[in-house]
Amino acid sequence: MTTSAPNPSGSKGAVRRGNAPAEFSSRLLDNVVHVHPLTTTLMFGPVVAVCVYFALGRAGGWALLGWAAAGYLAWTLSEYWGHRVVLHWEPEQGFGARLHWLLHGVHHEYPQDARRSILSPILSVPMVGGAVYLSSGLGSLPLTFGAGYTVGYLSYDLFHLYLHHARPKNRLLRHLRELHMRHHFRDDTRGFGISAPYWDELFGTSIARRQGNSPT
Repeated sequence: MTTSAPNPSGSKGAVRRGNAPAEFSSRLLDNVVHVHPLTTTLMFGPVVAVCVYFALGRAGGWALLGWAAAGYLAWTLSEYWGHRVVLHWEPEQGFGARLHWLLHGVHHEYPQDARRSILSPILSVPMVGGAVYLSSGLGSLPLTFGAGYTVGYLSYDLFHLYLHHARPKNRLLRHLRELHMRHHFRDDTRGFGISAPYWDELFGTSIARRQGNSPT
């Protein structure tokens, strides 16, 4: 099985209209690496339901809500650092370059391709699975931590898709869309918190800042 060459346009930051070509000669493998938005919802929605079901009765209501909020907060940090460190790790050649293209480079080149706007299961499954395992396998955290983390992930994925395909009229949503479009079309070394841009403010990578201010 072969994959397409990283960045086939030959120039970093090029943007193409429409959907990206298949990454693999195997259609099945291509559909595993890049999934439809409905697929990721069907995959992880039941995870939230199962976590909440088994968490009920293990602690008081406020404790369960507290762990769910902690799980959501943990996701927002995963979103920021995963986007900044993992998805924007950009080797020039070899396996690393191909992996970057599969996980995120293709999204920057084909930003309107809905399947490339959804985080690949190569990353989402281990991340969500790890959070749920931490919640249950060690016995130290209620399962609502995993539920909150999974809700955070799904919210991020669908919100990211929304920012690429919608024209929001709400002032806040328009602002968030503008920040993300700046990340795509102005400076991809900033603006990593898509659903949680406050981490960019905290860690010095806000895309709303002047160009003279370098990220930390």
